[in-house]
Amino acid sequence: MQKIPVKTDKHLRELIDYKDISFPLETWADIYTTFPDYTLNCHWHNSFEFGTLVKGELDFYTDETCLKLKKGDCIFVNSNVLHMAKQTNLQEPATMIGVGFPASLFPGGSIFHKYFQPVMKMSLQGFRIEASNLHGMKISQLLGDICEMWDETYGYELHCLSLLSQLWLENLAYISEKNHTFVIRETPLHHGVMVKQMISYIQEHFADNITIQALTEHAHVSRSECFRSFRRYTGKKPMEYINEYRLLQAAGLLRDTNLSISEVGSSCGFGSSSYFGKLFRKKYGVTPLEYRKESSIKSKIPQE
Repeated sequence: MQKIPVKTDKHLRELIDYKDISFPLETWADIYTTFPDYTLNCHWHNSFEFGTLVKGELDFYTDETCLKLKKGDCIFVNSNVLHMAKQTNLQEPATMIGVGFPASLFPGGSIFHKYFQPVMKMSLQGFRIEASNLHGMKISQLLGDICEMWDETYGYELHCLSLLSQLWLENLAYISEKNHTFVIRETPLHHGVMVKQMISYIQEHFADNITIQALTEHAHVSRSECFRSFRRYTGKKPMEYINEYRLLQAAGLLRDTNLSISEVGSSCGFGSSSYFGKLFRKKYGVTPLEYRKESSIKSKIPQE
C-alpha cells in the first residue's frame, strides 16, 4: 500500500486542499458520532476557523485550554493554533458547522494590515462566544448562511466575501469589548512548535517503528520535555498518542478498503495482528472485523 504523508509546508502547518485554490474557503459539518472515539484529532493550519455548535455539547481544546461548548455557542480559533474537540455526552450526538479561510482570501495591503494582522499578532488562541451573546447570535447566523450557499450559484464568491466581511467585523467587535476573557497563549511559543514537529513526524511515519528517541531527536528536545509537552497539549503520553493515531488510520482503512485485517494492522505500524486486535477492541469496543461489518451495514442504510 502506498503511504501518503500528511502535506505540510516548511513550517509544518497542515495544508488544506481547498476546492478552488484561487478562492481558499472551506466549509464543513462535523458530525462527531462519525469520528473514532467521538474526537476530532489535534491539528493546526494557517486559516482562521469559526464554528457554531448546532447540536450536543463539546469539549473544544485550543492548545492546552478546554472550552466547553453547548448548543448555539460559537468558537473562534486563531491562525496556527493547535486545536481538537471531543463530544462531551456520548448519548447526545454533537454536530458543528464551520468555516475556515486564510487572511489571503481578502485583498492585501491596507485591508490585511488594518483588520487581520493585528489579530494574527495577538497572543490570542481563540475564544468561545455564548449563544446568548448578540455577537454570537450574528456569527452563528452568518456561518449558517455561508454553509448553506451552493457553490455553483452565480456570484457565489462575491456573496461569500460579503458574508465573511460581516463575520470578521462581528469578530473584531467582540474582541474590542474589554469585558470578555480570551484564551491567551501563556505557554512559550517554542513549546507549541516542538509539539507540532513531533505530531507531524508521527503523521508522516506512523507506519514505521517510531521510538521516543526518534521523536526527541526530530524535535531537539529531552525525553522528559517530550512527555511533558505531549501531556500538556494532547492529554496523552507519546506512545498513547501514536497508537491512537494508528488506530484512527486503521479504522479508515477498514471502512474504505478491502485490505485484510493483518494488512491493515501492518500498514498502520502494528507489528503483531493480535496486538492490533487487542488495542482496536479496547478503543472501539469491537474487533476490527466486527467494525468493518458494522461500517458496511451503516453505509447501506439510506440517509434521511
